[in-house]
Amino acid sequence: MNIRHNPLGTVFPSGQGTWKQYQPDGQSSLLPIGAPNVDTRLRGGIARHGLHEFFGPTKVDSHAAVAFALLLAWRLPESDAGIFWITSDKERQASGRLYPHGLSAMGGDPSKILLVQVADLRDALRAAADGIRSKAAAAVILEAQGNARLIDLTSTRRLALAAAEAGVLALLVRGDAVPMPSAASTRWQVKSAPSVPLPGNAPGFATFDISLLRHRGGTAPFAAKVTWDHATRSFYDAPLSGGLSAIVTGGEADPASRQRA
Repeated sequence: MNIRHNPLGTVFPSGQGTWKQYQPDGQSSLLPIGAPNVDTRLRGGIARHGLHEFFGPTKVDSHAAVAFALLLAWRLPESDAGIFWITSDKERQASGRLYPHGLSAMGGDPSKILLVQVADLRDALRAAADGIRSKAAAAVILEAQGNARLIDLTSTRRLALAAAEAGVLALLVRGDAVPMPSAASTRWQVKSAPSVPLPGNAPGFATFDISLLRHRGGTAPFAAKVTWDHATRSFYDAPLSGGLSAIVTGGEADPASRQRA
């Protein structure tokens, strides 16, 4: 079967229009979430060398989506490569600044984060692509607010291809936005959730309600609750009200293809 390449580097079987992400090693490695129930549903984790989307459906949830993406990047194995955080002036005004002491308290190393602030989203997309190709980043996080038209199938395809070729985890965080077609390997909705208080009624560990909305590998949408353990830098399962991971209703998958928890 002949193979042809388009200008973006996308690989198509000749005569077909189906996009297929290029993977230099033939099989993308997986990054486990750490929570057994979630990783079982994902058949091991998410693609470590690819693009993933995280939506905070409201402005309040935007902070949860940003936090979840950063914590997920901290799940990567230790290396000399850092985490590039790409944001524009608009996003900085909406979400504030990173707080080094808070990052340390969550189990991360602030010195490993390179913050890149640019004028607008167009420059942020360019900076994210450059960061992915730089070979200096283990993960690149691109933060955007609202339903930005520049983040479309074409722009996300460029990021996805660059991440696959460079072996980088690319995380696109969308605050106060509605999911639109993209080339991301997975798409998630993230909200903050109540945590279990620690002894003395101290604040509990960060807990999230996460919903898998779309998976290019065919995994059916589902919802789960996970808690972050800063000591082990891992998520663990926090039971929903029913005690099990739940099926997402009203998602993008065919209802007939959904599986019970």
